Amino acid sequence: MIMAKNIIFILTEGDHDAAFIYRILKANGMTTNHRIAVKDYPFPLNELIRNRISSIPMEELNMEVARSRFLPSYIMQTGDNIISVYRVGGDSKERVRIDFIKAVNALNISDPDAIQALKDTQISILFFFDADDKGINRRMEQIKKELKSSFSESETDNIEKLVNREIFPVENINVGGFIFVEPGKETGLLEDILIPLMKQGNDDIFCAAETFLEIHESTVLFKGKITYDKTKTVKKKINEKKYAHKKSLVGTVGQLQMSGKSSTVCISDADYLTEEKIKTDTTCMDIYDFIKKALK
Repeated sequence: MIMAKNIIFILTEGDHDAAFIYRILKANGMTTNHRIAVKDYPFPLNELIRNRISSIPMEELNMEVARSRFLPSYIMQTGDNIISVYRVGGDSKERVRIDFIKAVNALNISDPDAIQALKDTQISILFFFDADDKGINRRMEQIKKELKSSFSESETDNIEKLVNREIFPVENINVGGFIFVEPGKETGLLEDILIPLMKQGNDDIFCAAETFLEIHESTVLFKGKITYDKTKTVKKKINEKKYAHKKSLVGTVGQLQMSGKSSTVCISDADYLTEEKIKTDTTCMDIYDFIKKALK
């Protein structure tokens, strides 16, 4: 069984976010071994995974729910620290995050019949959200709202102290939030950090990919079936399906190396992101420094 005195739960919105966090942690020496049986992960992580899966009736459970709600995308270790990275979803998954935090917090309840966290085990819950067009402050307010619904009312004033990129204790659990923004701005998303990093030294590849992704209007399949934003310049839907250009760009360049793999794998394993890039990039260092605040 793996031993750990510090367990960190990282809650991200999507696959790209989880893969990017994984890549940063890997570059800084953390390791994974996903062949380990659930029972061999340290308490209380093993019990949490088992209980979260068994809490939903099997007739209501599907694989998408199982992957997104209960099972971490990555479990990493360094020394006495275990970091469990989850892909939970965006704004519509508020209830999922609240239920998850309540389940983790239940580990600290003084009940002889409940699952108990070890006395010398520290637990942390860290949020990673895109600012989008809402900005840092509104996204932090969203995190505070979810925390207030997850912990007792007596912790409200404590939760209000939470600020971006800082960690505070709430009911013996460390909580914090990191908001992804375009460098130098209050808005943006992960891809505003990820793409410039991947593009370094690879301008020829990204230029060709951009050209390819501009052919919608010249194709029989998509011509005349594109929905734009109010400026009539940004594509929002293709054939009624949501379109995100920056996410498509990551997947397109990734196919040059990771044939048939998802964009997630292109982020987690392709050579566009190197250890040197990650260790010298300001935002990547900020992300790792934020997580380090919860390490022992």
